Amino acid sequence: MEEDISNKTIVVLVLLTVIISVLSTLVVISEISSLRVDDGSGRSDFSGSTSGQVSLEIVKAAEPSSATGHVTLMINPKE
Repeated sequence: MEEDISNKTIVVLVLLTVIISVLSTLVVISEISSLRVDDGSGRSDFSGSTSGQVSLEIVKAAEPSSATGHVTLMINPKE
């Protein structure tokens, strides 16, 4: 007959799982709280920006092309 895993081994594995989960959660929370939004303007107060405008133009290709593409993103300064 095969031997079963002992209760002590199961308890140790469960405790290690809980400890690793708690530590991982703390690391993620720490990283999230240290994030900072930077728009490149040197200021970090975004309380005034409540709206924006996005436009998208899709142009049909003249000829079928390969599986590559080109994306252009233009961000205009706030008027």
